Amino acid sequence: MSGHSVRRLGVADAAAFRDIRLDGLERHPEAFGASLEIERDQPPAFFEGRLRDNAIFGGFDVDGDLVGVAGLRVDASPKTRHVATFWGMYVQDQARRTGLARRLVQAALDAVPADCRSVRLSVVSTNAAAIGLYQSFGFTTWALDVEALRVGGRYYDEVLMRLDLE
Repeated sequence: MSGHSVRRLGVADAAAFRDIRLDGLERHPEAFGASLEIERDQPPAFFEGRLRDNAIFGGFDVDGDLVGVAGLRVDASPKTRHVATFWGMYVQDQARRTGLARRLVQAALDAVPADCRSVRLSVVSTNAAAIGLYQSFGFTTWALDVEALRVGGRYYDEVLMRLDLE
């Protein structure tokens, strides 16, 4: 087990959340639907809102630095609140292969409300490690979104996965 700790992030973590989010968008733009160019210009309130409106978990190293994040969103709408969305997973290079990613996924799954019937996510098709991680939790592929993202003139497919809870 790694020396990392995992906890839900709060509004007080907004600056650290912004920093790691922008790091992920810069280093791996193909892995996110969001754009670095848009998010880096957002005010602090934008990131505070993300932390208020989602269950976002952070992984911290032994020095207390935020080195990994994962988010869970459940819509308020009665028509869609039975489906949770796992999003924004990112672990910095120095914390990979430590078990932190697994702990972040588990923390998000532990936060899924009891009335949810499934958790859904999308992952770029070229990220075999992430796909394998999600499969190890029981996620299965239900669709392939061809050319879902365009980054630097290149198209990327996204694998749409789901974990059925009932």
